[in-house]
Amino acid sequence: MKKLLYLGLLFLSIQVAQAQTTPAPAGAQAGANREDDTMVLALSGTPAESWQRLAQVLVQRGYSIAHSDNSLFTLTTNGLYKRRTGTVTVAGTVVNETIQVRLYWGGSSETGGGSPLPARRKQEDRWAELVSIGQAFGGPISYMTSVLD
Repeated sequence: MKKLLYLGLLFLSIQVAQAQTTPAPAGAQAGANREDDTMVLALSGTPAESWQRLAQVLVQRGYSIAHSDNSLFTLTTNGLYKRRTGTVTVAGTVVNETIQVRLYWGGSSETGGGSPLPARRKQEDRWAELVSIGQAFGGPISYMTSVLD
């Protein structure tokens, strides 16, 4: 039941954040913001094909899919322990002509009882995992900040 609650909160936070932000321009990596928390991938085909491609990339990297929706083109993974990053989950959503992907880390013991937190560029080991996912997906990649403290 807790997993469903966390999953619901995760999707709600993604939708709220998407409604409040606009993607950074494709060349924005040079002026990178250390608070960036979202990777923006250009679609590699139709929204359905790109959504499936992201799922394939994640499975190839060892993640298992916890939830996917083929009408909203969203997906989330189960937690995966990685040596340098701890336990991480990935969430992706097709938005307009892009897929917005976030990596979340931590469980209740690491976050002080709260839900998993979005990885940010300043967290280099965790951010490297997100970058690796984007490189495996292929195509243009940009980053943006959606969660402001």
